[in-house]
Order: sequence, then structure tokens, then C-alpha cells
Amino acid sequence: MSNEHDDFEPIDGVMEAQIPQSTTIDHLIVEGNNNQNNNHNTGDTLSNVIVENWIFAPIAVTIQKMNVSKTNHVFNVAEKESKKQFLAEALIPFLFAGLGLILAGVMLESAEGSEFFTTLPDAVIMVPTLVGLKGNLEMTLSSRLSTLANLGFMESRKDKINVALSNMALIQCQAIAVSSLAVIPVLFLGEQAISFDDTLCLLLSAVVTASLASLVLSLLMVAVVIAARRWKLNPDNISTPVAASLGDVSTLYILLTVGTLACHMRDLHVTLLIVILLFFYAIAIVGAVMAAEDRFTLEVLKNGWWPILCAMMITTFSGLVLKKSMQTYPPLAAFQPLINGLGGNLVAVQASRISTQLHRARKNREIEVRSLQTYINPWRAFFGNNEDASAAQILLGISVPSNIIFIFIIFLFGVGFHNTTPFTISFVLVCAIQVTTLLYICQILVRAMWIMRIDPDNSAIPFLTALGDLIGSLLLILCFWSQWKYFGLPVSADQYTGHKFGH
Repeated sequence: MSNEHDDFEPIDGVMEAQIPQSTTIDHLIVEGNNNQNNNHNTGDTLSNVIVENWIFAPIAVTIQKMNVSKTNHVFNVAEKESKKQFLAEALIPFLFAGLGLILAGVMLESAEGSEFFTTLPDAVIMVPTLVGLKGNLEMTLSSRLSTLANLGFMESRKDKINVALSNMALIQCQAIAVSSLAVIPVLFLGEQAISFDDTLCLLLSAVVTASLASLVLSLLMVAVVIAARRWKLNPDNISTPVAASLGDVSTLYILLTVGTLACHMRDLHVTLLIVILLFFYAIAIVGAVMAAEDRFTLEVLKNGWWPILCAMMITTFSGLVLKKSMQTYPPLAAFQPLINGLGGNLVAVQASRISTQLHRARKNREIEVRSLQTYINPWRAFFGNNEDASAAQILLGISVPSNIIFIFIIFLFGVGFHNTTPFTISFVLVCAIQVTTLLYICQILVRAMWIMRIDPDNSAIPFLTALGDLIGSLLLILCFWSQWKYFGLPVSADQYTGHKFGH
């Protein structure tokens, strides 16, 4: 019998000898269907597919081990979209995301006088960590759901419910566990002594905020992905910006509300704080058990912690840099959520799209990743004849004019100084540099993780968004320094009028 797969090139350098022709996906499906026709009770599966050793297996590898009764999903792969379609789908959610980030800046500046931050001033250190954690969890969830939807695993009502419940349970477990670590920087880097009661109050505030924000945004992500598939839209382009449009605002609002209530309860019933905290930890345990019952979320539950923890450390460092810079240039806080949030959103869309391409290539037995040298070339990232370059051009095209609009909206609220043409040009320029850098890193990092046998859906986005926060904060400092140094803009601490953003 001739080998009809002779024209396939090796995938990631894995020779066909490692995945014999008789055990390829295509043949197992055909053989499995033939066996089912002969005996419906044989229970043949794809579990004997010879696959590579993955450190963190992606969805496509998990699919290789699934029962052949799911074969209708294997061929349900999203078609490539046009540039106009991508632009139309990404533009509106991106604009809403920008408005949401501006509102988050208003709320952050107004929150300085809130009861929670007045009672526990060092609690502000937790804000970048919790907001970053929320973003990482929701963006990885968005990417994971988009991949499952594009591969056809959210078609029936039963599939939608199963995917939604298992992923929401996973997010609850991750959010509660990781948010508990957000208190550590406050304990070691805070300027005031922290008592046991204060620590308990901070811990409860972080855990409850992460849990409730993740619940709300997870429901939103599931609804957006399902709606996108129903309307024949690509969820990769929509879900991440939609999450960002409400994510930062909802996280800040919940933190301030829960933190204030926790401070009141601390003064009355400390034991009640402990009981509530244990209740949420019990939710995390139940979430872990539910996530372990699903093949897709089990892999994330076992191996998906280190990307979020590493990103959390980077974000914490970014928060310290930002806190120091705000002491030098107070009005900088008004622009920080915008530059960091938009850059992270754009690169998350690109990472999600590339990850879906890799999953699609594996399922279709195409070449997944060429030599990594191919992706180091900056020309390929922005001017090559490929999907990555086309998407990067559109994302940059969205970024520049949108930032011009957003900066004028920010000044409508008042930031303590008047806008100038050099400042607008400088701000838009640093935003473009940030996005360009992230998009270039994205095309390398996602492929490198795939070659290293690490799932980019759950690993690349946390690193990229954390890098976006760090790069954005440093570039924003450079922007304000250059405007103060060379254009005499009154943005330094000794020149600042003391005007509160949003007042």
C-alpha cells in the first residue's frame, strides 16, 4: 500500500519515523471509523498515537489522545480571514477596550483618597499585581476558548457547557491561589509596619477580588466566544479586547469595595475574615477537582502555574518602577493603564492567532514551525507575505490613530497640564515602539515555546503582557522625562499643580 503522507514535511524536526504512517491522526480516524462500523462497542481510541514529549501539552496534542467519536471535530477548522474582516472584527472591541482603560485611570487616581487606601496605604502595591493577574488569567482563558471554538469543540450545547464549567473552575482555582501571593510584596516592600489583622485584611481583599473579578470576566469570555462563533466571527480577534474593556475597571472597583468592607469587619470580627477566607480556599479546591476531570483543563492545572507566577513577578517589578516614577512625575499615572493595557491587548490578539495557526497546522498535518531563524527576521514580522505580518500591520494601524483619540479623551478629564503637540507625538511614538517590540517578540516567543514543547495558549500571553507592562512603564517614563527636559512641560513633582485626575 502506498504512503499517501510522503509529501508531508517533518513537524518541528520530528521525523516520520517517530510517528509512523500507520499511527498518524488521519489513518487512525479512518481505521477507527472502520472498526466502529464492524463493532460499535470496541471503544477504540486515539490514545496509542505516538506523540512527542511535551513539557506543557497544547490542545492539539490532547486531541490526538481523544476518542475517535470526536472525529467530526478534527476537520472543523476555521477558514483564513481577509484583512478587512480582521480589521472590522478587531477595531470596535479595541476602541471599547481603550475607553475602559481610560476609565480605569480615572478610578485609580480617584481611589487615592478611598477609605481602603487611606487605612492601608501600602495596599496600592497590590493593584498592578492583581490587575496583571486578572489580565493574564482572562487572556489565557480567551485564547484557550478561542482555540477550542476554532477547532470545533464548542459546537453542541453539551460541549459549550462542559468547556465553560471546566475552564471557569480552573480560573477560580488559579485566581484564588495566585492572588494569595499578591500580599507578599506589601509585607516586604511596604513603608509601614503590617500587623496580623492588616495582613488578613489584605489577603482577604486580594483573594475575594481575584475570585469575583475572574467569575464575572469568565462568564463574559464564554458568552463572547459563543456569540462570535454564532455570528461567524473569529473569537481570537474579539474576546481579548472585550475582556480588557471591563477587566481593569471591575477589578479596581471590587478591590476598593471588598477592601473597605474587610477593614470594617477587621475592627469588629477578625474570626469572620478567617471563615470567609477559608470558604474561598474551599472554592479553589472544588475548582481544581472540577478542572481535573476535563482533558483540556487538566494539562493547564498541572503545568500552567509557572507562566502566571513568572509574569506576576515581572508585573510586581513594573509596579515598583511605576510607583517610583509617579513620585517624580505625578501625572504619569493617568496614562499608565492606557499604554500598558492597549499594548498587552494587541499582542495578546496576535499571540492567540498564532497559537490557533499552530493548532490548526498540527490537526491538518501541515508544517507547524520552521527553523526559529525564520522568525528572528524583523522583516518577516511586519513586511513578509504571511498571516503574522498582515495582522501586525493592521494592529499597528489600529494603535496609532486610536492612541491619538485616547490621549485627547484623557485630557478632557484634566491631568494637571495642558496637552502639546510634542507631547502627543512623543506619547504616540512610545506606544508604537512598545507595540512593535511586543509584536516582534511575539512571533519568536510563541514559536519558540511550541518548539520547546510548551503550550503557547497558556504560557506566551502572560509573559507578553507582563513584558508589555514593563516596557510600557519604562517608555512612559522616558516620554515624560523628555517632555520635561527638552520642552519644559510642567510634569515634575516640584512643578505639578497637585490637580487630581478625574476631579
